[in-house]
Amino acid sequence: MRRVIAAAGLAVAGVGLVACGNQTPTGGTPSTGVSTPAPSTPTAPETSTATPSNPPTSAPTTEPTKAPTTVPTKTVQPTPTKPPGVQRLANSMLLTGKEVAKADPKRGWIATSAASRSICGKAATQGNGVQGRLTRSFTTELDASGGQWLTRYQSPAAAKAAYEQIVATIKSCKAFVPGETHARKLTENRTLAVGDATAILRWYDYPKPNDPGSEDGGFPYAVTRKGTVVSVLAFGEMGKGVAPAHWEALARAAASKLP
Repeated sequence: MRRVIAAAGLAVAGVGLVACGNQTPTGGTPSTGVSTPAPSTPTAPETSTATPSNPPTSAPTTEPTKAPTTVPTKTVQPTPTKPPGVQRLANSMLLTGKEVAKADPKRGWIATSAASRSICGKAATQGNGVQGRLTRSFTTELDASGGQWLTRYQSPAAAKAAYEQIVATIKSCKAFVPGETHARKLTENRTLAVGDATAILRWYDYPKPNDPGSEDGGFPYAVTRKGTVVSVLAFGEMGKGVAPAHWEALARAAASKLP
């Protein structure tokens, strides 16, 4: 019995030795008891099976940048206003003897070549800077006479200045001052809506008490401006002169003949 147990013990010991010997490979490094896993083999990245989008068949159009122009911008100049055309004077612009006779009937007016004058002087018939001049005289061949003066100026503004100067001269009437036996007063001073401007003025010359036998006198004026032309009618006669209504008819007739 003891022999059987002993033999069994030896057999077990031999098996243990064999097991221990398997733990240490021949000529190897002693095991540390930690198993080192084998290094993993790197896996190749998966190749994408997605089909890339096709690139655009044509490059995007880029609008060329316009080069700055070297031509300067033109400044539109205002069109200058043309001065009014030169208005030539003509005899047809003057009153005729028949037209005067029609406006102031039963007086026997006719045109005459005799020079007429204004009691208020030359400044009462024309202004400064006259560009052209025409005159015509009228008479009854008794004690009444008169005249018409047409003057032309460079511009409407110059004609306006001449008109104002003439009217101012007639109103003051410093020329041909009456004698000591007479006095003078302005009995008409009004305007008409005729032409660009029309003024009617009338001087009445009358005797003073110290000369009761002297005659009185009437001196009407009509001044019309139209464009670059100024017309002046200046009459005079013994007595009251041309009646106011007839004188207005003369003024309108003269203005109607201006261009």
